[in-house]
Amino acid sequence: MKAVVWHGVGDIRLDDVAEPRIEQQTDAIVKITASAICGTDLHMVRGTMSGMRPGTILGHEGVGTVEEVGTAVRNFKPGDRVLIPSTIACGYCSYCRDGYYAQCDNANPNGMQAGTSFFGGPEKSGPVNGLQAEKARIPLPG
Repeated sequence: MKAVVWHGVGDIRLDDVAEPRIEQQTDAIVKITASAICGTDLHMVRGTMSGMRPGTILGHEGVGTVEEVGTAVRNFKPGDRVLIPSTIACGYCSYCRDGYYAQCDNANPNGMQAGTSFFGGPEKSGPVNGLQAEKARIPLPG
């Protein structure tokens, strides 16, 4: 599939990459139909956000159709149209329950002190491949 891939500061390419797959039972695979360029993407392009890993797919916001869900996903099914925000959240920690999804304690695999987990970001944010691709793996969709 095609995706917008970060190779280095100022080196962004449209590449052929492997299709995403379910990695955790709480994942979904979404076919992206629209994706936006976010101001945060520009930090990666210019090198003003450190910790980017070459090969990371960029993109923070998207719209698409669910193609597949993990066995623990309860609120979505194949065929559902979805809007995907930039940040990744568990939905059940105290921050998420209070509506502060960007402060989620559980979404970042690097731990609570690592900060917000978001699509297409640097090593510290997950990293989780972004949404400027034909398909994307969405962790913790609900």
